[in-house]
Amino acid sequence: MSQRIDLGQLHPQQLVELKKSTEEEVTHFTSSLQALQTAQSKLKDCISSIDNMKSQQDKQLLVPLTSSLYLPGKVQDPEKFLVDIGTGYYVEKTSEDAKRVYTSKITKLNEDSAKLKEILVQKNEILNQLNMALRTKVLQMEKENAKPAA
Repeated sequence: MSQRIDLGQLHPQQLVELKKSTEEEVTHFTSSLQALQTAQSKLKDCISSIDNMKSQQDKQLLVPLTSSLYLPGKVQDPEKFLVDIGTGYYVEKTSEDAKRVYTSKITKLNEDSAKLKEILVQKNEILNQLNMALRTKVLQMEKENAKPAA
């Protein structure tokens, strides 16, 4: 159950702190969303690599051992793949099964991205409300400070 806060009852310093906290949350959720989109892109690359392997049979290719070390190799069976199913475990799959695994992971990431986008919209609305409340408080303080001078 979410708790509503009357922004008009908060002091300007409290509004500033709440705004700072909300901005940090927006930054965190934005970077999380970017990470999900990067993961989706990599999974889509896996699917296209599977599709391209049929044309690579009997051709030489470079097999990565590390990010900067490659060995020459040949594709023996373009229908069998080792698929990372998580935490360092690999399972041999046919090309269609491997594509299904990656497609299901992409679907899950799409769902997670949609949820994150909803949260970001809500956080940005809160941030807008905080900015308006803070602006109102500053204007009130300026009016109060201007009255004794008049």
